[in-house]
Amino acid sequence: MKKYTLALVIALLLVSATAVWAASVIPTVITGASNLNKTCAVVMPGTTELKQDDTNGSGPFYPSDGTLSVTITKPSAGTPTNLNSFDWTSNIAVVGVIVKDGVDGANWYDYSPAGSKGDTYLTTPNDGAKGISHISFCYYPSTDYEELTVSKTAKTSYIRTHKWSIDKSVKSEHGYEHEGYPKIWLYIDGSGNEKATWTVDVGYKGFDDSDFKVYGVITIKNTGTLDAVITDVSDVLLGTGISVDCGVGFPYTLGVGGELTCSYAENVSSKISGKNVVDVMTERDTYSAEAAVIWGEPTSQVNATVTIKDVSDLFGVKTLGTFTAPNGGQFTYSKEFAWAGYGQDKCGDYVYKNTASIVETGQSASATLKVNVQCYIYETAFAKGCGAKCFINNGFDNWGWTNPIGPGTYTWPLWAGAGQCDTSKGTLVGTVTVKYVGGYVTVTYNVSAPYLLDETHVYAGYGMFPKTKKGKLTVAPGQYYNDGPFDGRDVYVIAHAVVGIPDPNFGP
Repeated sequence: MKKYTLALVIALLLVSATAVWAASVIPTVITGASNLNKTCAVVMPGTTELKQDDTNGSGPFYPSDGTLSVTITKPSAGTPTNLNSFDWTSNIAVVGVIVKDGVDGANWYDYSPAGSKGDTYLTTPNDGAKGISHISFCYYPSTDYEELTVSKTAKTSYIRTHKWSIDKSVKSEHGYEHEGYPKIWLYIDGSGNEKATWTVDVGYKGFDDSDFKVYGVITIKNTGTLDAVITDVSDVLLGTGISVDCGVGFPYTLGVGGELTCSYAENVSSKISGKNVVDVMTERDTYSAEAAVIWGEPTSQVNATVTIKDVSDLFGVKTLGTFTAPNGGQFTYSKEFAWAGYGQDKCGDYVYKNTASIVETGQSASATLKVNVQCYIYETAFAKGCGAKCFINNGFDNWGWTNPIGPGTYTWPLWAGAGQCDTSKGTLVGTVTVKYVGGYVTVTYNVSAPYLLDETHVYAGYGMFPKTKKGKLTVAPGQYYNDGPFDGRDVYVIAHAVVGIPDPNFGP
């Protein structure tokens, strides 16, 4: 065991105070004509004193006794200028500081029991009213040393490696395939709903015996009181140097109380007995340990039991089960697919790749299923009543109808996508019920499956078309309004909607 000392630098710049500042602890004032009651031995028995005299110069000051080293500086930035105050830092814990004034008083700053390695704005009594005669730093002496405890193991093994195979497939209930992949078409009306089934086959393929090996771990513990700088770890197996993996680079600092674990594994040609010796070198010393290499019967088997894991967007990560040599087997699982499981917001094409793997060997097999979910396409729709007037015939570019009515109840067809007001090009997606009763016009939309009503806009007024705020005629649905109550005269009604229609081009 070796003993070492540490060193630290100290500096002082003293400035005058313009405001009240304070250290981290409140000092106790020591009075009395004698200086004997203002020493570390009296104030805190058992401590060692490091004394700095004459701190009234410009500084800095660096008192040190080889064990304790202190830096004395002017107060930190922002504190008032006060020649009777100072900051300090140290290399080891200080349990107290005595700041003696030039007469008979002193401030005692008590940092016990934990101690401190620095503080700011220490002064003589009365906030530095009198100059500093000297400063005493009180600390408990200690002896630091480096000590490493090294141990190691040497184990032998004869490996038997078991071999496996894995395969995976997926089939849909209807058996439809596209571009070599099973594919499911999910229609809005539910006619394409079906089940898919996945199969995982695991086969046992025998084993290989190999690898006479010596392996083990090297444990290095810092049982001293100094950090140890490890420069190298050298391992000799049966007279031959081998590689050691410590997971770190060298030089490496192992802190007090710390532990470093290294590992080694070396193939050998036969069952040779002998020794395995390790040397751990530091900047100060070398520490050694050894273990005997004694061979027994083969004990290590690799992949005797394997775990089958399945990963997919559909099912997440699942463990299907295990197989133990020499028995393989099969796993199957299924899922029902329905349009309602996706809905209009999640329509589109999906590719689901399920991958099954043998966790221990890394072998894997995948099966891909494609699922197409029918979408709605959204079309503009207008109601067409008796005597309907096409927008296009009245100077507008957009198609649609304005419908004249008198008091009463009407039911009109609702046409979607009837460009140029040609219903032969459109789709009849439902009806609207128009009521002109009591001076008010109300419109009720009647759209049933498989169509989807998304937006509605209604105009009712004496004129054929609504007007913008600037008085310009318009057919833009966002400009529609209902002018009621009406006085019984004929009015015009435009019933507009945005309707979702199942994509007619969907399907194989």
